[in-house]
Amino acid sequence: MSAQILGNASLDRFDALVIGSGASGGAVTAMLASHGQKVLVLEAGPNYFPDIDRPSPDGTAAGQAFPLFGNDELKLVHRYQIEPDPIAEPRTFRHQISDGDRLAVGDYANFAKTVGGGATHADLKTPRFIPDDFRLGTLFGADATAGGKNFVDWPVQYDQLEPFYLFTERLMGIQGAEDVDPHAGPRSGPYPMPPGAPMYVAARMTAGLAQLGYTLFACPTAINSVPYDGRPACNDCGYCQSSPCVINAKSTPGVTTLRKALLTGNCQLRPETRAVRLLINGAGTAITGVEALLPDGNRATFTADRYVLAANPVEDVRLLYLSGPGGPIGNSSRLVGRHLMLHHGVNVLGVFEDQLHGHRGRGSTHAFTDFRVPSNRNQPVGGIVVVTTVPYIIQQSATYLSQFAPLRVKGALFKKLLRQGRPRDRLISLSMYGEDAPQPTNTVDLDPAVRDVDGIPVARLTYRAHDYEMSAERFFVPKMIDALGASGARFAAQVPDGDPPGSGHLMGTLRFGNDPATSVCRPDGRFHDIGNLYGTGASLFPTSSGFNPTLTITMLASYVAAAMLFPGAPERAIT
Repeated sequence: MSAQILGNASLDRFDALVIGSGASGGAVTAMLASHGQKVLVLEAGPNYFPDIDRPSPDGTAAGQAFPLFGNDELKLVHRYQIEPDPIAEPRTFRHQISDGDRLAVGDYANFAKTVGGGATHADLKTPRFIPDDFRLGTLFGADATAGGKNFVDWPVQYDQLEPFYLFTERLMGIQGAEDVDPHAGPRSGPYPMPPGAPMYVAARMTAGLAQLGYTLFACPTAINSVPYDGRPACNDCGYCQSSPCVINAKSTPGVTTLRKALLTGNCQLRPETRAVRLLINGAGTAITGVEALLPDGNRATFTADRYVLAANPVEDVRLLYLSGPGGPIGNSSRLVGRHLMLHHGVNVLGVFEDQLHGHRGRGSTHAFTDFRVPSNRNQPVGGIVVVTTVPYIIQQSATYLSQFAPLRVKGALFKKLLRQGRPRDRLISLSMYGEDAPQPTNTVDLDPAVRDVDGIPVARLTYRAHDYEMSAERFFVPKMIDALGASGARFAAQVPDGDPPGSGHLMGTLRFGNDPATSVCRPDGRFHDIGNLYGTGASLFPTSSGFNPTLTITMLASYVAAAMLFPGAPERAIT
């Protein structure tokens, strides 16, 4: 695809430069541009949203052209259409420093590289964090920092952020229902859309879960259940998980925040333009520009008054390391890159006798939160449990091949097995997003020897799970198996998570807080050390909660942008 400059190409002076166009970058850009700020967005990946910067014939945001995606599992999942190819752009991994420079090279916590970021191919379940999630340091007391953990309170609490949650739900377009989740925090307004059609397996699970005292409810999701904001309702094609939406019913940044920003005339978006270094003044207190790799291979420098890191928690840190002479900039706390959290996934499969029609409708519509009760110190702390099916054939082929390899099932017989076999249409999955304990030893830095296709050092992840999340797994897996059994499963078993976890949820690395000795960024997202540089979104998270993070990423980015506009009174930006 050819490179493009989207939005107002005539802009040559910017109030803010945002690195990354995903959930956090899009939210920051939309907030600033809507208040008249001139914003430049640099995105390393290509753009698959034609006419993202063009209004409809009636001058509104409605009527956007369909994106250049298809329901093609091979292209998206196995051929890296919107993700970095791990051969050309790998990451390295180890458990601890004593392992040496690395244990492996490859696809480790890689994220989407495209306009719209990871929210483009996520299935966008969007529950809020609960009030207790913002005060785990206080709630856990002396245990918060025992055994290598480092739980702390967030510098902003649920009641301060609740108006921004509501603002973000309306900005993105969230379907959901009030008063159905018994553990949810208070709301100041309704969801903008009602829940869409439930998948069949939700009905199968509801009665069984109720027998055990659990409450299954329609999980809030950023997918239109009715026409909203000029975009159509979901047609229940089933390609939500790991796939972009081909009709723009999913509320990804490309059709929500980024598009709104571009249509203000105050935004310029440059795809295929990769930030490779932050330029900093001699005192180390201000960013003076961003050096970027252009689509033609040349380099250019872009400047603005403020700079916002919004790539993701791994790439943000990588850029800070690439910008310092002997280590990351903005690191007087020695915490840049520390407290990496990935959400330890806990997955249990149940096999049912009858067909479950997993390919019909969205891949997941319902969840329960009964395992996410941080105030209950009599048991480990779990996370939201999502009910899903196995809707894709090609995506699961590798799993089936490994399972049936001893039978030497190949060729036409294997195709017949895919069409008729029990696994495809008789599985229900319960997936819990287990909260990672924040550990200063789980880090991101640069690999000393491995470089990517552009000759730039790659990010290295040093990560080992803590007993905090492993004890939660041991405690809740039997309960998840019981839940499947109560719902009619004939068999049930755990599917182990990867190493590192494969949830795709990246959090931490630029922890925000009040004390510059124990945090990288201030409560408003600004670096303690660098007055015009901001972290945003998931990079700021001090703790990971046990919920899908996209809504909170977008909400927190809107909050940071609002604090730029109205220091000390960010609520003015949304009232």
